[in-house]
Amino acid sequence: MKCRRVVATALVALAGGASALTAQQVRVRSTTTGQFIQLRSLKVDSTGVYSAGAVNEAVPLSEDIELSAWGLGIQGLRAYGLFRVRGSIGSELIWPRYDDHFDALAGYLELERTQWRFRLGRQQRSSGLGLYGFDGGAVTWRPKPNVRFETYGGRGLARGYNDPINSSAILTEDPFIPDKGTLLFGVSGWAAPTSRSFVSATYQREILNDFSGVVSERMAFDGQTTIARRWTLAASTDVDIGAAVLGKARLAATAWLPHSSSLAVSVFRYRPTFDLTTIWGAFAPQAHKGTSVAATLPPLGEVTFTAGWTLRVYEKVTETTPFLVDVGTTTNTVSLGGTWAHRALAVTGNYRFITGYGGEESAGDLRVALDHGDSWQIGLNGTAFQNTEYFRVARGTVLGFGADARATVTSRLSVSGRLMQYIHTGTTGMDSPDWNQTRALFQVDWVMGASADRVAGYR
Repeated sequence: MKCRRVVATALVALAGGASALTAQQVRVRSTTTGQFIQLRSLKVDSTGVYSAGAVNEAVPLSEDIELSAWGLGIQGLRAYGLFRVRGSIGSELIWPRYDDHFDALAGYLELERTQWRFRLGRQQRSSGLGLYGFDGGAVTWRPKPNVRFETYGGRGLARGYNDPINSSAILTEDPFIPDKGTLLFGVSGWAAPTSRSFVSATYQREILNDFSGVVSERMAFDGQTTIARRWTLAASTDVDIGAAVLGKARLAATAWLPHSSSLAVSVFRYRPTFDLTTIWGAFAPQAHKGTSVAATLPPLGEVTFTAGWTLRVYEKVTETTPFLVDVGTTTNTVSLGGTWAHRALAVTGNYRFITGYGGEESAGDLRVALDHGDSWQIGLNGTAFQNTEYFRVARGTVLGFGADARATVTSRLSVSGRLMQYIHTGTTGMDSPDWNQTRALFQVDWVMGASADRVAGYR
């Protein structure tokens, strides 16, 4: 927490000093988000029958502040920060993470040169291995416009959090995590042999900070190419070296057909990966493999149709438990969609049907929207779905209806929001939980200061 405050204070002070000098410029972006969420608890009687409990309400609020300052006396030097403040009002339900009131998502100094880029501070790095945060340095070398190499490393942060893995908050939730911090190191390369193709590779290793053990060691590979502007081929995979297993893998081909139609086919495999310092990998996570087909059909006037099918085959359950009896291994997902667009008016509908492993779901969505470009948009939304078996809302059908809107007040201020009401029908006289609830969201985006010479953010 002390480190966060130091980084935040330094960046704010730097921004304040920058505004006083002619050559220095600052850009600040603020996003304020408020939500209203209702959830119902479940009660179980002595015979094992579930029924609806009391309605709980949460009103989580968050404030994201993005700061970028440049023109700091050295050409190519920039300071960047992204901070999040969280809280709630009038709520008896604590929304996850909202008792952690402050996060420094990023905060670093960056020096840009023609072929080099240096960063020092808190950073987030996204790759085929996922999103990882660390406090340290990163060096990028671009020997050619279409070739890039990067090396990075520093103190590792727990995934999904912005705290070291041995912080008191995380150790309280998972006492099996080692009480030592971690060090994270990685290298990556990216190249675009042609204007329509690229390949990339990433290697990353995380160890305990006393060098006594390995937390994770993984690699990821990605590639894509377009042939004759008619075919796009893509492949990706990651390897968990520490566990000696293949994690995710996907091979996809897309054919771009005449009249704005397309056909995409892919085969894939997925297996969850866990750090070697946790016990979760010992619970035989359910890997699966499958294939999918998606098509965009030729437009019929102002109407466009889409269709898709995905097959997933899961590994057989090996654990013995009374809660997993006669569990299937195959899931089929079928989806159909269509859009009718006429000038500023658009009507979109989608239907999906899922059957097999984990239960069944039948769901449909309908949206009518009036879009006036960047100025404003308003939409009416409807939904209906049914679930059965393991992942369910019990008997009956959930119907939802609501509206959303977006408006640009000025060139620097915009507002948006949505409201949905869900009604669980068909539960009268049945032993089934009531899923009725209301959900709402309101967001304000505000920008002030100079326009940066390039998009602010961490990459």
